[in-house]
Amino acid sequence: MRVLAEAVTKIFNPLTCGLATISVVVGVQQIPADQKILWLTLGFIITFVPSLVWYWDFRTGRLSSLWSPPAIERRKAFMAWTLAAAAFSLLAFWLDAPRLILALGIVLLFLGLLNWFMTSSFKISVHSQIASLFALVAILTVGVGVIYLIVLIPLVAWARLQLKAHDVSEVSLGALSAVIVVYAVFSLFGLATF
Repeated sequence: MRVLAEAVTKIFNPLTCGLATISVVVGVQQIPADQKILWLTLGFIITFVPSLVWYWDFRTGRLSSLWSPPAIERRKAFMAWTLAAAAFSLLAFWLDAPRLILALGIVLLFLGLLNWFMTSSFKISVHSQIASLFALVAILTVGVGVIYLIVLIPLVAWARLQLKAHDVSEVSLGALSAVIVVYAVFSLFGLATF
């Protein structure tokens, strides 16, 4: 079971799920190809920024584990996430991006802020959070036909628990925070269909 849990953790990590979320959101837009390329590029950059900080901190010994460091060691990467999401949101607003792209930027900003503020006291499961974000955003943007993606939420939560990287409260808060923030922001933009 451990091998399966490690595979799930590595395949459905925050970077890959973040890239998938950006791809889905930009992919469903009815905009010219050059605009899609612009938003995909910017989205990929904001997704890679915290991952690069995370990896750099691991390589330089500031993170004790690449896959599950203590909460406080995550602070720098979460700050990078927050700043990158803020920059993306500002660009989306300034360049008059489609509502869905702006909404996603704001969702990522609020999740980054939440994670950053909680690092001093709580180790939220970002794997569960971003897997939930991906599943929920895909369902809301593509349609009910991809409802099967919901299975990712308990699968990723199980993997994190199996590896003892998190406890039930940490994976639950990860998933719940994504659901609440997506629902709140998407409702504000008239995009929540549930």
